[in-house]
Amino acid sequence: MADTNDIIHLLRRTEFTARPARVSALSAMTLEDAVDDVMDFSLNPVFPPLPGMDVNDIANRWTQRPFLHDWWLEAMARQPRPFHEKMTLFWHGHFTTEWAQSERNDLMMRQNQLYRDHALGDFRVLTQSMAIEPAMLRYLSNGGNIKGAPNENFARELMELFTLGVGNYTEDDVHASARAWTGHNYNWGTDNSYVFYPQHHDNDAKTFFGQTRNWDGPDIIDEILRDNAAKQLVAAKFIATKLWEFLAHPQPQPALIDELAGVFVGAGMELRPLVRAILLHPEFYSSQSRQGLLRSPVEWIVAILVHTGLTATTTRAFDWSILMGQRVFDPPNVAGWKNNDYFLSTAAVSARATWAHRVADLMRANGGFDSLGSMASGDAVDSVADFFGIAPLAATTRQVLIDAYDAEKTAVGGSVARAITNLLTLTMLTGEMNAPC
Repeated sequence: MADTNDIIHLLRRTEFTARPARVSALSAMTLEDAVDDVMDFSLNPVFPPLPGMDVNDIANRWTQRPFLHDWWLEAMARQPRPFHEKMTLFWHGHFTTEWAQSERNDLMMRQNQLYRDHALGDFRVLTQSMAIEPAMLRYLSNGGNIKGAPNENFARELMELFTLGVGNYTEDDVHASARAWTGHNYNWGTDNSYVFYPQHHDNDAKTFFGQTRNWDGPDIIDEILRDNAAKQLVAAKFIATKLWEFLAHPQPQPALIDELAGVFVGAGMELRPLVRAILLHPEFYSSQSRQGLLRSPVEWIVAILVHTGLTATTTRAFDWSILMGQRVFDPPNVAGWKNNDYFLSTAAVSARATWAHRVADLMRANGGFDSLGSMASGDAVDSVADFFGIAPLAATTRQVLIDAYDAEKTAVGGSVARAITNLLTLTMLTGEMNAPC
């Protein structure tokens, strides 16, 4: 059987939080079987789309936008295998687009579904699909990339941010790729989809990675991810590093990435074997990994939604997530979000505190958690920590919460009711809740 602490760590990194029932079920398995269970997305029902969001409702696009945001957070919180949504979140931050560039809820939902469909599939197929996806065509200007006036935005980011990383291509390669992608455009008419216009495509010879021929856009991706072994290995290391840093900890050792990249290339750039290798690697369960990541705002919000049963809409997650530094469909730029100290600004932490207090007020509605008032202070703290799935607390954290709880109860003008609300709020702001190990 798997070690329970390993299962808790696995679930916190893949399913946003360690739900007690999941911990119990997976602890009875081997670690290999537990990882396979976490990755079994076939157990997820199709999350129902938002009514009317499949069409471009121009008049209501701003009012629809929060519902699209909340729809996805609810999927993260409620799906039986939430790792599906965690991987969708990864691709959303990797193959980045912004709502503000199109103001199209239908296009953002369509792209979101693409990333969900290919979450653990063939990386080359995912990349080819992403390249001609309408939201991306608009975001990186490939939708209007034509012969005689090639636009290099997509060609550059395809290599710099999506597949190879800085230093693994030349400016001539960017220019050749941009020419190859001419004619692969966006239909600005009623269809609003990808369209190939032969008359806009540059059919002249282009030199890409030292090879001169009439390169076409999809050929560029195939060359990087399938046909050029050296570039494929570079791409494999690039993606293995990003996935490791998303799931485990920053700055992995080169030898570890070499090992994972070997698995990725050996699997024909299929993502499932790579991700499985990450989740089963001994380093994934090391102290460095357990202590390596701060929950991003989205991950933290979703964990709280899971434990409280509250909804994204009720808690106004849309309004506060952007102030915390991460609102889905609103990445800061094409490079997406980083991790850890990226989310530790004064404003971001203050926003977490304000939202946590709102959540605590909702939890306290109709006398919720009044029973804590009849407990000894230490028992009340332990009960709340257990509720949020972070028990046992570190001794220092526990004592700070006890002291704050007692101080509010005994202060002039203080009250047990306010002490309980503050305890709930402060527990959500602990290191254990924000960076569980």
